[in-house]
Amino acid sequence: MDELSQIQRMLRILQILSSGRKVTTKELRHRFDGAVTLRTLQRDLLALSESGIPLISEKTMANENAWTLMSRFRSFIPLPLETNEYLAAHILKANLKIFQKTPFEKEIQSLIDKIDQIVPEEVFLETESGKAQDLFENYSTGSFDYSPHGETINSLISAILHRNNCKVTYHNPYSGIEKSYPIEPEKLVYYNGGLYLIAYLRKYEKFRLLAIQRIKKLDLKEERFPKDHHFDPNLFWKNKFGLFSADPVDVKLQFSKEIRHHIEGRSWHHSQEIEIDKDGDIILSMKVGLSPELISWIMGWSNHIHVLSPVELIDIIKSSHREALKKYK
Repeated sequence: MDELSQIQRMLRILQILSSGRKVTTKELRHRFDGAVTLRTLQRDLLALSESGIPLISEKTMANENAWTLMSRFRSFIPLPLETNEYLAAHILKANLKIFQKTPFEKEIQSLIDKIDQIVPEEVFLETESGKAQDLFENYSTGSFDYSPHGETINSLISAILHRNNCKVTYHNPYSGIEKSYPIEPEKLVYYNGGLYLIAYLRKYEKFRLLAIQRIKKLDLKEERFPKDHHFDPNLFWKNKFGLFSADPVDVKLQFSKEIRHHIEGRSWHHSQEIEIDKDGDIILSMKVGLSPELISWIMGWSNHIHVLSPVELIDIIKSSHREALKKYK
């Protein structure tokens, strides 16, 4: 723990005492990770008492001073965190691994450090042995390393908050061409190990998804864009199975009962309907576009899936299997 000023220590002591329980100077020293001496903490407690803070000191069986804060004064101290609220902060941190090695990672850690400073004594004692930071792990493969894009991410966050116009130079991986054009950043999206930006293109009057790692240059402008367009997330994601758009069609898929436990209980698409046939197989119906992501997802289920409709999708899957088979001849 970094060295704290007296005012920082005193505020921290008040937050600890706001739990209502009696705390000795030894317990306080433990809460400060042993970085503050018992003598210093004793002086801080006396200084609080002399300044008019209603502290009560009592001798324990071990002849130590145990300090409490009068109940009528606790309402002036910020509301303490509950155990689950504290744990939720660490779960949130685990889910933000996408920002590792970027400047924003420091901001996340700073937030957790500040939360640690206002955790009530009983929550601290309850979670200390179990290590709250080890409660939850977000395990995923194929995540991008965004450390080279930290400045871009920070600029986009600022642009979203303050509605700054931007000029982006973007690389198209299919054409291999880089193009520059104005954008109005709307929000960041995390999907399947990647970070994306939803931006409004005023020239075309539509929203577009941009992969952060393909942004080669970002110029943050001083002028702000007018909020004269509404982003409807339900409409934006309506026909997507993943990130790509396509004209929606009625899709019906049959999954073998051997993998039923992998399909049931999950939300695959907002339009999904699931039923069980007489053989125990699952029938999944959705109204989605025939995007590359849908094709890839279907192919990933191997021989455990059977496309029932539409015919166009059946033909695509047959062709994909034939092309894959050629690679093994």
